[in-house]
Formats: sequence, C-alpha cells, structure tokens
Amino acid sequence: MCDELGDEKMMEDYVIEAGGISLCTVETGDGCSDREKDFIAKWKDKDSASTASQLTRLQGMKASKMTPDLAQWLKQRIAILKQLSPDSSEL
Repeated sequence: MCDELGDEKMMEDYVIEAGGISLCTVETGDGCSDREKDFIAKWKDKDSASTASQLTRLQGMKASKMTPDLAQWLKQRIAILKQLSPDSSEL
C-alpha cells in the first residue's frame, strides 16, 4: 500500500475526490450512500429531458464557491445523473 495515502480507505477517498468519480452504481445500488439512494429514487423515473436539464444545472454550479462537503455531494449527484441519462456523453 502507498505510504503517502496510508490505508486503503484513505487512498480510495483520495482517488474518488481527485478523479471526481463516484463508486455508486445506479443499477444495483452498490457503493451508494443512503443519500445517494434517495437521490436515485427521486430521479430514476424522470424523463431524459428533465435529467439532462438537472445535469446541466448541476454542472453549471461546479464553479460556485461551496464547502468541501457540498462540493462532494454535487459531484456525486452529477455522477448519478450521468448514469441515468442516456445522452450524458454529449454533456
């Protein structure tokens, strides 16, 4: 294991934060927090136009000043909506 990052959990957290990724899988719920699961439940049945609109809105918020916790939640929601949106590669 890497000495700079310490244990496996710290290394995983760093990769998630630095890479702007999420381990949450929308289809199975694996790796999702309760908060992410609630967000998925809210958005999974929405039409693609609504999902794309919300994704665009959240991506526009990335440059806003916010606490690290809110920034992480923003990244998590974006990752979820990208999984839910069939046209996410275009955004």
